[in-house]
Amino acid sequence: MSGKTGAVLAAMTMLGMTLATPAYAGCWQGKSVDAAKIRDMQTMLMVGSLRCRMVGPDVLPSYNRFVNNNRGTLKQINAQLRDHFGGDVGYDRFTTSLANSYGAGSKGIKDCDALRDIAIKAAAAKGNSQHLLAIADDAGINTIEKSRQCRVKVAAR
Repeated sequence: MSGKTGAVLAAMTMLGMTLATPAYAGCWQGKSVDAAKIRDMQTMLMVGSLRCRMVGPDVLPSYNRFVNNNRGTLKQINAQLRDHFGGDVGYDRFTTSLANSYGAGSKGIKDCDALRDIAIKAAAAKGNSQHLLAIADDAGINTIEKSRQCRVKVAAR
């Protein structure tokens, strides 16, 4: 293979990789960062409620109230994440990785009493996404590191 042919093949490969790279492979922005944080909290509560059924206190009733009271907001944040990922495949990978990280213990899951308290507070948010974000912040949830968030450029006049 000549040097020219190799360069053309390398360029075509890079172009193919660029085109195959999903839109979400870049940085995360405002609403998507917030949606990821709320989804992360929901996942922590879901995995924790399953674990806590065995050791107590039972978090599941509080988790179910959280889901029921925030159903519309949870649907909106999941739609935001699907948009961010360009569809279900990336979204499913993201949510599965969240659940696996809590299930495997690689992410700091709270004790059952703390999980129950978080679920009770989250249920009381009744769909208010700003309240849910504040609860996630208080719980120490930091889904998307600052390094992966888009830098905002402010135009000066």
